[in-house]
Amino acid sequence: MANYHILNGRPDGNQYRVVFHLPVPDTTNNVGVNYRTALTQWLGETTSQVPFIQSAEQVQLDNGELYEHSWDYDTHDGVSLSEKQAELDAKFTALSTVVVNQLQVRLGYWGYNRDVP
Repeated sequence: MANYHILNGRPDGNQYRVVFHLPVPDTTNNVGVNYRTALTQWLGETTSQVPFIQSAEQVQLDNGELYEHSWDYDTHDGVSLSEKQAELDAKFTALSTVVVNQLQVRLGYWGYNRDVP
């Protein structure tokens, strides 16, 4: 499994489409629904944007263990592969916190039902 995949880019090589697979915690929301369950119910059937995805990784997406997030990575001439890797690794780490926190807020009350007496 890969944490991110680089898809296509602009012809000048200064922008690439990157798809991140962010881990979703195996915890429950405010009403006791597992975030992975909430995510799969919210998104429905998940088809990855990555055409060469491995089947085990697709299963993780289907089970809500991973959340797919795409991003346009802007770069420029003269940046080495190792510098690009460092930038993308740092972006993965940041998104793993920011995006997953946003999902947890968005799905914080997913599944809540109440009948008013």
